[in-house]
Amino acid sequence: MTPARGMARTSTRLLLVATLLAACALPTADPSPSASPAPSSGTLAAEAARLVARKFVADWRGRRYDRMVELIAPTDVARYTSAAITGLLRRFDQLAGVTQLVAVAGSAIESSAPPDASAEGPMPAYEVPISFVFETDLFGRVAFSRMLALTQAPDGWHARWRPSLLFPDLGDHDTLALQRTPAPRGRIIAVDGTVFAETRADGMRIYPQDSLAGQTIGYVAPVTAAELAILLPAASYQVGEPMGRSGLEQGAEALLRGTPGLDLEAVSPAGVAAPLQDRPMVPGADVQITIRPDLQATAEAAIGRHPDAATAVIDPKSGDVWALASAPLFDPNAMTLGTTLAGKPLAKATAAEWLNRAVLTPHPAGSSFKPFTLLAALKTGVATPATRMTCNGTWTFEGYTFHNYKDHHLPGFVSLAQAMAFSCNTTYMPLSIRVWDANPTALTDMVAQFGFGQSTGIAHLADSPGILPDATYFDVTSRGRGRYSPYGPFDQIQLAIGQGSFQGTPLQLANAYAAFGNGGTLWVPRLVIQATLPDGQVVERNEPHAMRQVDIAPEHLAFLAQTLRAVITLPYGTAYRAFAGFPIPVAGKSGTAETGTLYPDAWFPAYAPIGDAQIAVATVLVHVSTQATGGNDAAPLVRRVMARYFFP
Repeated sequence: MTPARGMARTSTRLLLVATLLAACALPTADPSPSASPAPSSGTLAAEAARLVARKFVADWRGRRYDRMVELIAPTDVARYTSAAITGLLRRFDQLAGVTQLVAVAGSAIESSAPPDASAEGPMPAYEVPISFVFETDLFGRVAFSRMLALTQAPDGWHARWRPSLLFPDLGDHDTLALQRTPAPRGRIIAVDGTVFAETRADGMRIYPQDSLAGQTIGYVAPVTAAELAILLPAASYQVGEPMGRSGLEQGAEALLRGTPGLDLEAVSPAGVAAPLQDRPMVPGADVQITIRPDLQATAEAAIGRHPDAATAVIDPKSGDVWALASAPLFDPNAMTLGTTLAGKPLAKATAAEWLNRAVLTPHPAGSSFKPFTLLAALKTGVATPATRMTCNGTWTFEGYTFHNYKDHHLPGFVSLAQAMAFSCNTTYMPLSIRVWDANPTALTDMVAQFGFGQSTGIAHLADSPGILPDATYFDVTSRGRGRYSPYGPFDQIQLAIGQGSFQGTPLQLANAYAAFGNGGTLWVPRLVIQATLPDGQVVERNEPHAMRQVDIAPEHLAFLAQTLRAVITLPYGTAYRAFAGFPIPVAGKSGTAETGTLYPDAWFPAYAPIGDAQIAVATVLVHVSTQATGGNDAAPLVRRVMARYFFP
């Protein structure tokens, strides 16, 4: 082959190759997308490290501490031990009262770590920012951020552990401890400065007034180990610390106790402590109350000879509770000192003694409930001030005969005021049936407006709602042997005179009669006026607060006042003798309630004066003698309290 021919073949081949390459480079109508570049080894490593960090954080959130340890570098586990790592985390949960942890892992940041025992140089590492938010019972919300280091080993990435991951000042072999600074407990004091409860310099809780208002003030007792373990797992109490057990000591515990100071500390093996987290001590507040010592003492003295009795005294203009007396009396010093302040030995009080009967023990109200029947009759229009009815010794309804007290009667037709004065069951029972015929719920609706069957709303003191036996009550309450039947006329008849299933407390009756006298304002009884820290800061203030304005026409309340005044002014009125010669116009109603025993309960709620009510009082004597009555036995005690108020 000649050289010229060889060169020609070579040129031809080059031209063919160029042509083919050019053809391959021509654009197509639908080009295929180009493939994404493969992730770098650095990106894969960062994601793998971040995945381990997220697992680590998830196990921490779920308190799966053993699984957390499995993600920690073996050299760190060997250095600190699995037991020490999990123990430290659980100790923090316990001491701080951790209830929830929110932790989020961020993106991995390339870093390096010093070599460990198996490495010859710096190790590949990443750091992942972690944000922690601990919700705790003792320190509130604790939030911080940390950098979690991760290093690579043949079996994958591992989290690096040091105690400083929890707190920077926590040394490698430190332990956690909680130090407390007790908060001084606040006093309970009256508006006039009388101190009812205080703590001595030696830490003993004492009650300077001894038994005065003892049940209302209440008492404290040390927290036991069993209570701390079972009843108070999340509260910052210590065994032996005083805690309110009854009355205001219990109801106002959060105000009186204050907040103990707390210091979470890192303690080195040498015993050196370093602060990690703190909560400042807040002293307990002084609680100022509405109790008037003069009226409280008079009310207690009045019922003192009775083994089971109670009196409530209220200001009709504000709802302030001036006295809550309960017999037998109770000296809270019996539960703390074991003696009176004068040193007289006291036996440990029983529950029957520290029970506050004025607010916690409801009873049938008997005829002191007839005013509500009258108001319902006036509201429904089945009676007017001009209505006259009979007051016979007995009255029969659907074959059942009802009786007046000892079958006493008034001749002919009498006014509703005369029937109220004489306490005629045989007038107010048929009146209640007239109300029933007009509106079956009118009476129970009226009674509910005055706060019966519900708590009075008094703050910081437990009270009983009593029982309002209305249609709802009988929907869920059996009449015995599992038998249910709706509210009916016979229930109405019993409720009309405060019997049947009805039960009310002295506080409820006093509050209702206060509303009679003030134009229909039903107050939320106020016992605690305010709570003040030692520096003067008021942490709670309770202004007078009306629960509602009762839907009663003013003229109906005015007529009710006339009927209740007749109880005291008419010669045959049940409280005529009890208030003979008393110069203030009092309106009240006696009640002698059947109890299912031979011994009735004697009631007398009242307010005074008519037209400008300044005081309302309700007294109950429980299971008095068979000859006792509300007018003869309870009314004189109410007079004593009112006399103290009007003639101090």
